[in-house]
Amino acid sequence: MGKNFNINLVLLKLKEKRKIFVSETDLQIEIGFIIKELYPTAKVRAEYCPSFNSNMHIDIVVIYEGNLYAIELKYKTKKCCKIIDNEIYNLKEHSAKDVNSYLYLKDIERIEQCRDNIDNFKGGYTLFITNDLSYCKKPIKENCIYKKLALDNDSIKSGILNWEDNASIGTKKNCDKPLNLKSSYKIKWQDYSKIDNSSTGTFIYLLNEISNFNS
Repeated sequence: MGKNFNINLVLLKLKEKRKIFVSETDLQIEIGFIIKELYPTAKVRAEYCPSFNSNMHIDIVVIYEGNLYAIELKYKTKKCCKIIDNEIYNLKEHSAKDVNSYLYLKDIERIEQCRDNIDNFKGGYTLFITNDLSYCKKPIKENCIYKKLALDNDSIKSGILNWEDNASIGTKKNCDKPLNLKSSYKIKWQDYSKIDNSSTGTFIYLLNEISNFNS
């Protein structure tokens, strides 16, 4: 392996090894195993708490060749039950697409904060895997409360991002602060896996890189 961590190699191996996951924790564990397989000398830490913010926990941090890489994960599914290689995957319904979109963009903001506050930060990544294909589509309602937060394909996310004024307090609970992205990020969904031909059988993923300005 080279001296730089390559998230695309990790994703390639992940797609070869697993088509579906039990939960976000399952995804987190599997990615950790794969990183150690590809980069045996790397230190891999889960739920990493950076020194600049004791309330922040990053899903995965990789320390490789003296550099730190941060990874945040989202795994949001439509309710279904799949059987693969005699293993049952009973997936939950994560229907709050508006909140989930906010939380994904929040992940980007958090890694930008790591970039700005950690000296050996080299790069960061946000990964979202789902079998809910509606994330790709632009909201069609005129009064859509999360218009600026939506993760529709080919949209660009940057600057101040917030809910619309008609969003209720209940919807925004624990997610009410405006987001501020210092860089621009293109939303580009890609195919992850095909389990079957049902409405819940196709998985897609979204990957964004948060670059170190000094790299």
